[in-house]
Amino acid sequence: MRVSRSLDESNYGVVEVISTWNIFLFYLSAICMGVWVTIKWSINYLWSLVNPRQSSVTSGDRHVPDKPPSYLIDSNFGRHSYVKLSRTKFHYVEAGNTSDPTILLLHGFPDCWIGWRDQIKELSRFFRVIAVDLKGFNDSDKPLWRRDYTLQKICCELVDFINSLHVSSVTVMGHDLGGVLGWILAHTNPRIVNRLICVSAPHPNLMWSNLDSSKVSINRGWLKFIQLPILPEMEHMRPGGNFLERNFTHMNNSRSKSKYNKLQPLNGSTNESGHILDAYRYIFSRNEDWSGPLNYYRNLPFYRIREGALVSCPCLIVTGNSDPLFRLESVIKSTDYCENFVVKIIEGASHWPHQEIPLEFNRIILHFLVGSRATQTLGRTLEKNEKMNNKSLMGMMLGAVSNGVTKIHNSVQMRANDTF
Repeated sequence: MRVSRSLDESNYGVVEVISTWNIFLFYLSAICMGVWVTIKWSINYLWSLVNPRQSSVTSGDRHVPDKPPSYLIDSNFGRHSYVKLSRTKFHYVEAGNTSDPTILLLHGFPDCWIGWRDQIKELSRFFRVIAVDLKGFNDSDKPLWRRDYTLQKICCELVDFINSLHVSSVTVMGHDLGGVLGWILAHTNPRIVNRLICVSAPHPNLMWSNLDSSKVSINRGWLKFIQLPILPEMEHMRPGGNFLERNFTHMNNSRSKSKYNKLQPLNGSTNESGHILDAYRYIFSRNEDWSGPLNYYRNLPFYRIREGALVSCPCLIVTGNSDPLFRLESVIKSTDYCENFVVKIIEGASHWPHQEIPLEFNRIILHFLVGSRATQTLGRTLEKNEKMNNKSLMGMMLGAVSNGVTKIHNSVQMRANDTF
């Protein structure tokens, strides 16, 4: 399917590339990181020769099934569809009525459309929901070359995708990497973005310089290391690397309120209770499953938005109060690039607030998007549940009173018979 843009109002002039000197220093640091990782691999290899038993235990190699889990392909969350554009095939899940306003959900890294599992059904009460797999992820096309993930190419393909939905504009909600793309789309294609929601995603001018240097998986050192070819893919596939487990620690957190964290187990999974993390292990089970996602980070850090350029549409910026990836002030300072904004900080959430505390997150999103309509609908639902509970309670009370009256009547009857 080819989509032509009859009215192209994109403005990529607001995008600038950082200086050649800074790019040189960045790549020099990347080479140093590559040398360090190679030395670390060599040490680990020599240690495995000396102590093979402990090495095999540490590696923790797990079987990855060759079939996708049912909840990635069935229609419980929505209708699975594909669209073939002139450049890329996109897979997406659609829910809600086509006559309703459209909201486009852009996931982060490492993730796919299933990352919005707690939002799709809730949003579909008011919107036509489109949860897309970004290029390079899950069931969308996965070109391997870095040149296929330049900023302008990514944005043009997303605009083509939006046009293929036969709508003039959409609300864009993006988490992490998806939030960065949302910022850039709102700057370069203001005609097509009517509202913007950025989740755990500072503005691109602030994001890359505010990555935390702590021991979280995605930090400044990681960003430099992945600029190298081949080695990063090998590192993410390395047995014992546990990159996914280190990123999705919130799924095992008792404070996480997502009802979808535990699902039916995959074929061949050793986890008998079933866990959503098994799906991610399947999605990122091959080298090529990592190349596309990493290519975003091999390009985007070198772009900036021109100073003075503002996002004109209403913006909602949501983050957790304990996000370990970014400094909180970078999220607050992102408002300098908005004309009209709201900032919400979710207490007790880290980098994945839409998965950690979905009820609170959904309440914030719906209040921003539909306001009193959502409140009234939620109120009616609560009132209906309360009436059902009251009716049930009244029935129990009446039943108890009826049983009591019957017992008293029988007792009186027995005494009357004894008397006469």
